[in-house]
Amino acid sequence: MATCPYTWVRAFFSPNSSTPANPGEPAKNLMVRVVRDGQQKVRVALPARSARWLLDLIPDEVVEKIRAEDIPLEAMMLDLSQQKELYPRQIFSLSDPSRQVDIWLE
Repeated sequence: MATCPYTWVRAFFSPNSSTPANPGEPAKNLMVRVVRDGQQKVRVALPARSARWLLDLIPDEVVEKIRAEDIPLEAMMLDLSQQKELYPRQIFSLSDPSRQVDIWLE
């Protein structure tokens, strides 16, 4: 069980969900999932508006790997910060031999 009760309840009711409950409506949550060595280590739901300062939430080592993969992180952050409403969508995924990081809006 997750140590955060909110995270545990969210995971209980939508353990594998990465799609919105109401398509076409603004996103309610920024979802972050980290799987390391085949085991889910992190699954967190934050308010969707958190996506606007995503760079502040991602560990520096992960930011470096994202940039090394030529993912246009700064352009994505600019785009997210300028949107009046945030809608459900995949923001990005990063895979390396021991870890998978997925971030999306739902």
